[in-house]
Amino acid sequence: MNCNSSLIFVLLLMLCSSLAQPRPDDQQAETLRLDVDNNGVDKYAFSYETSNGITRSEEGELKPGEGDAEGVISVHGSTSWTAPDGKKYEVSFTADETGYHPTVKLVA
Repeated sequence: MNCNSSLIFVLLLMLCSSLAQPRPDDQQAETLRLDVDNNGVDKYAFSYETSNGITRSEEGELKPGEGDAEGVISVHGSTSWTAPDGKKYEVSFTADETGYHPTVKLVA
């Protein structure tokens, strides 16, 4: 799957997810865990987990540019959730000067 078709797949997946009726436990979901680390200068990290099974983690770091060039933020992370049909999905990604690179997979 090339970058364009990957992006289209992720966008369609997000659209389908937004059109689906939320499960009853989604409306009452609570944050079970939230970790945040941000030095305010050149890196950050966060992760969380909710009571309805959604997880997300992300780390970003500023990579210095060469010479007078500006730096670039390099990010990687993942998120997972269980869809209304009971299937669990996971999106892992990297994003940097070369673009956004997601990998979508059906976990269970």
